[in-house]
Amino acid sequence: MGKEAAMYGSGDRDWVVAARCRGVDTSMFFPQPEDGRGAVLRAERQAKEVCRSCPVIDACRAHAVRTGETHGVWGGMNYAERRAFERSMKLGRLQSA
Repeated sequence: MGKEAAMYGSGDRDWVVAARCRGVDTSMFFPQPEDGRGAVLRAERQAKEVCRSCPVIDACRAHAVRTGETHGVWGGMNYAERRAFERSMKLGRLQSA
């Protein structure tokens, strides 16, 4: 977890007040599969662009992984990317043990 996550607290949602997405139309962060693959990919790209410069991207991602969020872009990652990230983090901990 990065310093931003620690700074805003990893056990709560205090970090939300500093999020770049605060006040932004959240539909791009939660595209609907029934809108079609192309629309979902476009929305995810737009959401990830907002996340890219967010000061609390690590805290957001950590929250999504910790709470098991299965939908939407959190911390610059969609659900499949967060699952892969979580697996790689677990693998890294196992290899360093």
